[in-house]
Amino acid sequence: MKHLTDRISAFIERLALALFAMLPLSGEAQPTGLLIDRVVGVVGREAILHSDLMGRMEQATQGGRPATQTMICGELEDLLYEKLLVEQGRLDSVVVEQGQVDLELDRRIRYFSQQLGGDEKLEAFYGKSVTEIKDDFRPQVHDQLLVQTMQQKVSGDSRLTPRDVQRFFDRIPEDSIPFINAEVEYAQLVSIPKPSEEEVRRVRRRIEEYREQVVAGTKDFCTVAILYSEDPGSAKECGDLGMVPAGVMVPEFDAVAMSLKENEVSQVFETQYGWHFMQLVERRGEQYHARHVLMRPQVSSSDLQRSRDLLDSLATAIRSARITFAQAAAEHSDDEESRSTNGVMIEPNSNSARWDMASLDQQTFFVLDKLDKGAISDPQLVVMPDGSKAYRLLQLLLLTEPHRANLKDDYRLLQQAAEGELRKKAIDDWVKDRLQATYVRVSPDHAGCQFLHQWVPLATKE
Repeated sequence: MKHLTDRISAFIERLALALFAMLPLSGEAQPTGLLIDRVVGVVGREAILHSDLMGRMEQATQGGRPATQTMICGELEDLLYEKLLVEQGRLDSVVVEQGQVDLELDRRIRYFSQQLGGDEKLEAFYGKSVTEIKDDFRPQVHDQLLVQTMQQKVSGDSRLTPRDVQRFFDRIPEDSIPFINAEVEYAQLVSIPKPSEEEVRRVRRRIEEYREQVVAGTKDFCTVAILYSEDPGSAKECGDLGMVPAGVMVPEFDAVAMSLKENEVSQVFETQYGWHFMQLVERRGEQYHARHVLMRPQVSSSDLQRSRDLLDSLATAIRSARITFAQAAAEHSDDEESRSTNGVMIEPNSNSARWDMASLDQQTFFVLDKLDKGAISDPQLVVMPDGSKAYRLLQLLLLTEPHRANLKDDYRLLQQAAEGELRKKAIDDWVKDRLQATYVRVSPDHAGCQFLHQWVPLATKE
């Protein structure tokens, strides 16, 4: 069985993925007379429910892996470890700021909305509004952030010197040196088409008319939001955004909200998402409750063609050495994250420019697979996370062949492995120490699990 702390990184990621996957669909009813749930474990004041364990099992088996008793025991041990971190975090009065929870909820909502094809499909799939999803899962996200904070506190600073990394590598038996898949480094330059000035003026005139009708009382704010707002997450809720802390929305939106009196309707204003007007419902300190109407200028096929033409001309300039790809990306790319790195794409999990070829999305893989090192692609049509279309250029910066790990080419990976080993020991020692002072109970039907730590006292097993 793998060591408990070998699973920690994957465990934290599964927490994020399980956040919405375990949310029940609307209309699902439990048959009367059946046991709905039960407690399978307790750590201090934290209970683990059978439904929690089954949710983890559902995630673990989604890739087609068969469910086994060993897997069930492993998932339960992960849950016990999580609850131990939460319990100790509360005893230590570790604080997770509400703004941090809201930001994480928004990030995860965006991720799952992208996976399902937009907020409307997310809401339809779960039978809940985005606001209701956030409210339902706020406590769970708080605890998950508490787990991450405590884990960092427990593992401490695990930075190693190059000499430490070399000693770690030298201890690996030759026949156990890992095999590294092909990896790439690449850059992108994105051109997001802009709507025409005429279209922008048309949309602004239209939303100004709706605002004037709301202020005059000839149209109801709720009706306008439901019929005309293009914010799928709030339109069905009369444009209602719920109570949000300042800093969650874009700065322009916060600034308008914080300048209004209760029930006051704002002037029309612009953000990166389009044109809005808003009504403040309530403000409490640095938090506010508002509703809004959003209208977006639409991009035409000719607008899209202009983006393609721009990238065509930039590709020609790059190939003729009049400008480098890095310069073109820094000056012309509409993707903020990669523009700040001169177009270089950063792998989010490792925070490195190296990408495992197998982890690339299919469209990116097939474009890069046909390029030589240093070459750039023709303009490629791409669908953005919000469903809009854009064009991009890709440049292949580096391609490595599959090989056995070595210090020269794979120092970063070996450093991470060595630091992981150090964190492993720190966490193991901490769990053993805390178990001596923490009440833990595991239900009898799971007490026979071969856990890696002594969650079940030996006397109980005998």
